[in-house]
Amino acid sequence: MSQVQLLYFAGIKDITGKEHESIDIISDQTTLNNLSDILISKYGPLFQELLSSSMYAVNMEYIEKDNEKDTVLQDKQEVAIIPPVTSSIAALVARLITYPHSFPKPPPSSLNAFTSLYRGLSITLLFSVPAMTLYLCAYEWIKTLLFLRPLLVHAIAGCFAELTAGLFFTPMEVIKSQLQIDQLETNTTWSLVCSIGRQEGLAGFYKGYWITIAVFLPHTVTYFVVYEQLKGLWKVEDQIFIVFLLCAAIASALSIVVSTPLDIVKTRWQVSAQDVAFQGGPIKIAKQMWKYEGKWRAFTQGMAVRIAWGIPLTTITMAVYEQLIHMHK
Repeated sequence: MSQVQLLYFAGIKDITGKEHESIDIISDQTTLNNLSDILISKYGPLFQELLSSSMYAVNMEYIEKDNEKDTVLQDKQEVAIIPPVTSSIAALVARLITYPHSFPKPPPSSLNAFTSLYRGLSITLLFSVPAMTLYLCAYEWIKTLLFLRPLLVHAIAGCFAELTAGLFFTPMEVIKSQLQIDQLETNTTWSLVCSIGRQEGLAGFYKGYWITIAVFLPHTVTYFVVYEQLKGLWKVEDQIFIVFLLCAAIASALSIVVSTPLDIVKTRWQVSAQDVAFQGGPIKIAKQMWKYEGKWRAFTQGMAVRIAWGIPLTTITMAVYEQLIHMHK
């Protein structure tokens, strides 16, 4: 007889009343499919309904539903049960609604206007949906592992979520930006991907990963800390869709205020080859901007536009995600 460690997420932990527990198994026979039967017999039919839309992750590796009956569990393995469908739907809805606002300039008023708004959308959906799924699942998972003060838990979980999701977000931004700037047609997307891979290899898809992480870690930490604190002002039973919208909107606005100065410096650094005045690294660039561009005004340019775009994206994602989880309870 041996044991596996189970980690529960979202609506699942609400049914079990726990975030984790150990389950006895027969190590050379028990599969994930058998584990499902054990858990359903222990927690009832409502647990069976949740399992039908959830996913197992064994030692951090996702297992498809079709492979559950073949995945044999070993002693001391860690098994997470995550409802990724909620975060995937949330990411998909948010991207479809807010994607046109990320277009760099107004398109011409013509029959092509609508389609031009969505240039690069296939790439955005291909990467952003799994990225946001990973982002939210990683955040929820890390929270279950930490036994610290809530503020620290939310901050650390947010950092981990940003680091993991960046593995999808960075290639997406590289490809999407090139598609939009060069105004390439949708059918040239694959040619662009091949070109980047041929000329720069895998590293070409991750240009700016670390500086992007440096910019958005403060953004993510601020967002989750503020969001969780605001949400905590309501009792769980009073947390309805409008509450999620309000909390997400306020948290999003504050996190954008925090990250905008860093993002502006990052952008100047990325295009510094085009302007000798802005070469020398981010610290030198920040000093020059402070000295020659109006001090604080230099670091807040375009903040209103960033907030106008960022709030709908973040708010829709989190509100849909939270509401879907709430519906499972």
